[in-house]
Amino acid sequence: MTDKTPPCACACATHDPARRSVLTGALALALAPLGAPALAQATGRSQKPEPGDRLAYMMGDKKDQEIKPGDLVAGEAPTLAYPLDPASGKVLVSRVNLLTVVKLKAEDIKPASQKNAADGIVAFSAICTHYGCPITTLHPSQSQIVCNCHGSVFNAADRGVVTNGPAVRRLAMLPLAIQDGALVVAGKFDGPLGPPT
Repeated sequence: MTDKTPPCACACATHDPARRSVLTGALALALAPLGAPALAQATGRSQKPEPGDRLAYMMGDKKDQEIKPGDLVAGEAPTLAYPLDPASGKVLVSRVNLLTVVKLKAEDIKPASQKNAADGIVAFSAICTHYGCPITTLHPSQSQIVCNCHGSVFNAADRGVVTNGPAVRRLAMLPLAIQDGALVVAGKFDGPLGPPT
């Protein structure tokens, strides 16, 4: 951060040792090499999320368990997740798959994002488009998400557009749907992942 950076107004990891510990673990996983090549070879499928995949918790007490729509509550911090291949039951752990999933108030979601949301739940690539850190925090507005590394803010209610830099490119959004009571991937990412090369 530079001397010109204003003080943070959110509950960032830098202000809370417990959150810092969680963020450190998430960052280590997010920055790990692109993974799961054995699954890709065995199944012939892409490592990126595909329509029909479910979502699984990346960490915590429910690590690798499927995320249910009722698990997510508007106003709570984003959940880090990976896609879960329903055919194999395997969680697809790789950097390109890391997702930030958050439930928003339905009335906050802009029309351009509504088609990719499922009951107020939206998902984005969790890899910040500035430097590749994971997006882990809900902004006090409760409709934006924050990268704690350098303070970029993205509007989760409006296709992940940047509302405060240093990032200059929006987050890629992943379409979701609810089918038979399950949260499922409904399409492919709608933009490039991570920082510009």
